[in-house]
Amino acid sequence: MQIEPAKILQPLSKFKFKPKITFKLYEKEELQFYFSNFRLNCYLLLLFSPVGLGLSAYLFLASFTMATIGLGIGLFLVGLLLLLPWTLVPLLYLFTTFPQKTWQRKVSWGYACVLVIALAYWVYYFS
Repeated sequence: MQIEPAKILQPLSKFKFKPKITFKLYEKEELQFYFSNFRLNCYLLLLFSPVGLGLSAYLFLASFTMATIGLGIGLFLVGLLLLLPWTLVPLLYLFTTFPQKTWQRKVSWGYACVLVIALAYWVYYFS
């Protein structure tokens, strides 16, 4: 979606002053190239998210076997900190790009279930 200067300047023409508005619009090909690269990066993140959850699961389980309470709490918080980007970023991408009540949104819910199952698998694997 590009901004059209005529649509913005038309309501402003009712006033006596004439604003000098300049628009720097990007070329359509540049925007298309940028967003296609962004989409590719997001899809790669979606593919590696279940694998990345393994580090969080390992830190969660290691936090319970530490000799000191402080180190265990620290590892648990680091595991939680690593869990958030591997789950929230892909899920927010999926749920903000697809409209509600479509098959893509149902696939997004399925992917959320895959992430939960992957985390449970990693916890079972490391225990």
